[in-house]
Amino acid sequence: MKIKQLFFTVLMLAFSGNFSTAFAANNSLIYSGTTEISNEKSVAAYEKSSSVPNLQTDPKADLDEFPNLHPLVVHFPIALLLLAVVLQLIQLFIMNRTMDWVVLLTVGAGFIGAYVAGNFVHPHTEGLTQTAKKVLEQHDKYAMWAMWSSAAAAVLKLVSLFWFKQKRWFEVLVFAVLAFSGYSVGWAGHYGSQLVYIEGVGPQGQFLGDEAEESHEGHSH
Repeated sequence: MKIKQLFFTVLMLAFSGNFSTAFAANNSLIYSGTTEISNEKSVAAYEKSSSVPNLQTDPKADLDEFPNLHPLVVHFPIALLLLAVVLQLIQLFIMNRTMDWVVLLTVGAGFIGAYVAGNFVHPHTEGLTQTAKKVLEQHDKYAMWAMWSSAAAAVLKLVSLFWFKQKRWFEVLVFAVLAFSGYSVGWAGHYGSQLVYIEGVGPQGQFLGDEAEESHEGHSH
């Protein structure tokens, strides 16, 4: 009886040993296959990422890469002069001395920006079509009106601050000049946008000449 029990025990141990070995081998195969699949996915992900441009690279261009700096400057006087019109309109109702200074600083900065945009960074053009030339002439005309009317408005605002203090009729005069400046800068912006988006002047340097060369047409056109 004891021999039979011993023999049965040996058989059970042998069977359990074979079962555990097979189970371990099967787990090893599964783990190995999972590792291979994981490695294949990692390699594929790496190859995909290496084929895509690095989006973290700073795309900002340096100033010397721009064919002209006019677009970088001109938006400041446009915004400032239009803001000055709104502020002066508000001033007609509140008649606040602090607002006088705010309007003066706004229109003064707008004039300086317009002067810089029109005289120091104005683009030198070449090879324009006849339509583009006419559009450019209109753009420059309204830009000139905006610049000098804003200068006149700044002078009038100074007079208002130190001589005609809180005189509503004089503030109406200042508003009228500023309104003309806003009207002019609006049309200058319209023709400027037409030059860029319809006539194609400016993008990627198209129709822009060498700014180092002197123009014989008066305003570097």
